[in-house]
Amino acid sequence: MCNNPLPAADPANRPFKKNNDKGIFPMKRIGLAAWLALAAVSVQATEFEAIALGALDDARERIGLDELDIGDVRITDSYASRHNGVHHVWLRQFIDGLPVVNGVANVNIDKSGKVIGLHSRMANVDFERLPERTPTIDALAAIGAYATSRGIDVKVQPQLVRRESDQVLTFSGGDLARREIPANLAWYAMPEGGLRLVWEISVEERVGSDWMHALMDARSGELVQAINWTQEASYKVFAEPLESPAEGATTVVSDPADPSASPLGWHDDGSSSFTDTRGNNVLAQDDANGDNAGGSRPDGGASLIFDFPLDLDTQAPAQYLAFATTNLFYWNNLVHDLLWHFGFDEPAGNFQFDNFGTGGNGGDPVIADAQDGSGTNNANFATPPDGIPGRMQMFVWQAPDPGTLRVDAPSTAAGDYLVRRASFGGAVPVTGTTTGLELVGDGSGAPEQGCAALQGFTAGNIALVRRGGCEFGLKALNAQTAGAIAVIVINNTGSNATIAMGGGADGGSVTIPAVMIGNIDGDAVVSGLPASGSLFDDSDPALDRDSDLDAGIIAHEYGHGLSIRLTGGPSNSSCLFGDQQAGEGWSDFLGLWLTAKASDSLDKVRGVGSYVIFAENIPGAGIRPAPYTRDMTANPLVYESVNGVSIPHGVGTVFASALWDMYLNLVEKHGFDPDFIGGNGGNHIALQLVIDGLKLQTCGPTFLDARDAILQADVVNNAGANQCEIWNAFARRGMGTDADDGGSATTLAVTNGFEAPPACGGPMFADGFESVTAR
Repeated sequence: MCNNPLPAADPANRPFKKNNDKGIFPMKRIGLAAWLALAAVSVQATEFEAIALGALDDARERIGLDELDIGDVRITDSYASRHNGVHHVWLRQFIDGLPVVNGVANVNIDKSGKVIGLHSRMANVDFERLPERTPTIDALAAIGAYATSRGIDVKVQPQLVRRESDQVLTFSGGDLARREIPANLAWYAMPEGGLRLVWEISVEERVGSDWMHALMDARSGELVQAINWTQEASYKVFAEPLESPAEGATTVVSDPADPSASPLGWHDDGSSSFTDTRGNNVLAQDDANGDNAGGSRPDGGASLIFDFPLDLDTQAPAQYLAFATTNLFYWNNLVHDLLWHFGFDEPAGNFQFDNFGTGGNGGDPVIADAQDGSGTNNANFATPPDGIPGRMQMFVWQAPDPGTLRVDAPSTAAGDYLVRRASFGGAVPVTGTTTGLELVGDGSGAPEQGCAALQGFTAGNIALVRRGGCEFGLKALNAQTAGAIAVIVINNTGSNATIAMGGGADGGSVTIPAVMIGNIDGDAVVSGLPASGSLFDDSDPALDRDSDLDAGIIAHEYGHGLSIRLTGGPSNSSCLFGDQQAGEGWSDFLGLWLTAKASDSLDKVRGVGSYVIFAENIPGAGIRPAPYTRDMTANPLVYESVNGVSIPHGVGTVFASALWDMYLNLVEKHGFDPDFIGGNGGNHIALQLVIDGLKLQTCGPTFLDARDAILQADVVNNAGANQCEIWNAFARRGMGTDADDGGSATTLAVTNGFEAPPACGGPMFADGFESVTAR
């Protein structure tokens, strides 16, 4: 694959290398019989590919495929992991000359040539009823239909810039997209069976941060499926393993670049050297105006000294932008170097401008936007296929807009309670109106969550509603419709923390004040009902906080690039789909792993994002529905909990809870080694298993598919020495041998199973746990 550096000096403004392909994805095309003939040649890289195709042919009947189904399969990715020699080959199915979207198989082969795993998402096709492959609407019309489906008014239309064939075209972005729009004709295998002719396009939308991979029906123009690829020298920084300013002071770190992962250091991309926050792995810059067009980058001068002032007591984020960008640059590079040693390297599709001739597509460093102005109270990461840069957007988190709920006597809950205003809804008045406080009921199975129209609510009262079941904006809108003058959401975590609630789809329609109260305080107020009280704002907000200073969030976002590039192969960014996909879980795990410390006890309760929500002094507080701990009282999440948590973050928390339990089991067995790159403790074993599991698992994995891939990774890496530590972690979270994943990543109709293999102690819990509902 091509790896020639581009001559332009500024990677923020130069075009990046394009894949050398016939469409969106690079691939080798050759008939199956010709590949099978290669099995007799001497040991070469292509022999593993021949073995993979032979294995697919051997397994054809077992996986429900006919001979014609695999008559045209093409290799999209093929590489070996350095540490264990396992070769990963990804194959894509073509029918009548057109690719089948996510019609892929991955074959994993150990270094001796033995096939250790084969997973297929290829379609079984009824060739006698094969639809007509001639589209009724052309690619440009499909792009227009996409814009309409997204509610985007396009005034400057995309124009054709390249035609490789009638099925493979490229269009300019117009005012719809920031970059060119590739389009190719493909088949979509419908869940109920049969093929549907679609235009497959990818659009990095010009407004906002969405980068969409979309399938448009080539006959009707209907949007069939859309996957968002955006998943939100010396350096003075908050150095590893500090998670945020809450855990310690800044230090000056000298020459932290790892010579193996970053042989040119952090400020050289193979064609140019830089003195600012650019290099081979990441380009860090501000994007305060939110236009993704490039911004300022702090300069360390010829000596590369990035020592910028920071005073969190007096400075708002905009005043320490140079420090924040430096910290973002440092952590992105650090994560890059770490993951390189664990197998997320050039052939596996990592993020680098120059791949040094080692494989994979170059031209794709992470573009990391500090203090991005396109949003608040969030962060994201867009992961296109290998060869196109990933984009990380880090936002400022607004300080709690504090307010007070005053409960009047003679209620047993009389007193003042701190509340936190949402990022939507009306302003909390300076002087509140005294009225009734009323716990809502909506007639559903969880009536106090207020996710349906409220029943019997007294107009003019303040509504109390419990977190969970639906978006905050919908709860507030239902209360407003019922006549509430304000809504107070009671948090559902065990601590008394609050978060800055986002409005979701309905927040823009809410005009009444919406606030959150901590779980402990909220329960106290409910226990004192009936009561009257008032809601008012009587204090000045603190300074906003910057997620660029939270290493856990930075690592979490980078983790999306890791999981998407490794699942399905680096050329396919669309294999993590469905409500049961665990992307947020892998990302949480990486953030937790990178900020763990030797001093941490096995009983420590960990939160995610506690710094940015001003809850760093509350153990385990954060932006997830439960903290990470093996204590099932503090975190009772089990497999069936996915039915009542938010998608995707709550669902990811369920999976990450099992991963973190596994991590703690392995640290308990093997110890903790603080040498992140060169160590061999239980923490290293856990991260290696997770990363290798991403490579071994199928396209569109369920939680149980991901579990099984981790178990297989342990067999390959450690001869199965840690099977019980892994099984016991997953079984106690309801993902044991008797669990049922519903058969697809697109469903949450799962069933708990607490059985571990007999050798690991059998059932983990005889009567299981109730599902936890949280959003």
